[in-house]
Amino acid sequence: MSRSRYFLLSLFSIALTVCTTAQAQDSAIRRMGVSKMPERGLVIQAGIGFTAVKSDICGSFGCNDIGPAFSIGALFKYNPFWSFSGEVEYLKLGASEKTYQDNITFESRVIEVSGMLVYNLMDSYAGSNNYRSTRKRFAVPFVKGGVGFVYYTPSSYPTNRAPNSDITYDRLRSYPAIAGVIPFGGGIRFRFSDQFSVAPEVMYQLTTTDYLDNVTRVENTKDHYGVVSVKLMYTPMPKNEVFTSKRQGVNPFKKKK
Repeated sequence: MSRSRYFLLSLFSIALTVCTTAQAQDSAIRRMGVSKMPERGLVIQAGIGFTAVKSDICGSFGCNDIGPAFSIGALFKYNPFWSFSGEVEYLKLGASEKTYQDNITFESRVIEVSGMLVYNLMDSYAGSNNYRSTRKRFAVPFVKGGVGFVYYTPSSYPTNRAPNSDITYDRLRSYPAIAGVIPFGGGIRFRFSDQFSVAPEVMYQLTTTDYLDNVTRVENTKDHYGVVSVKLMYTPMPKNEVFTSKRQGVNPFKKKK
């Protein structure tokens, strides 16, 4: 076989494979979009991610000691656009002073409790007319924001202290302490079935305290932090399809012709 024929045959095979794969992926997404559940009700969610802080000690990504973040909560979908969520999140903040001569490092363990409104930037339903309630979008971007409080316990110590040393700086106030927080951000929800979705999101939290790092230097400045996470969302299945059908406005006892 000549090189030109071999090249054309290879090119045709690659094109056929790409088309077949694309069709299979499109078919899979279409199948995932078929739904028997209304876009309303309770959703249980759990997340994992990482966090960074902006404080008197550190105001950029480079001086942060990136910490873990874990969350659990619930979301109530009121309609295809609006939802309300309640979440509890545990996270660990940390950073070292930009200038080494200041010799300050801190760690802070934070529990955040918040309630937020969630708004979908696109309709969760993908169908139209009589088929609207049976088809849902695979990807739906959203924004969210709300209020809450943080329960935090910081500790600051010399950056160059020995590994096994327990030397710390004096506490500037009594800990644990509580402060207000305003979380806001957004993400994209990817729906894989009626029960399971995955939602990567980015959040930023404004707090009412300047003591997350156990350091205060400038008046009227507060400490903030951000969280990047991925959440697994689980929607409990109704106990019977009669209940589901009624919610969708369908008579489950109607005889088939």
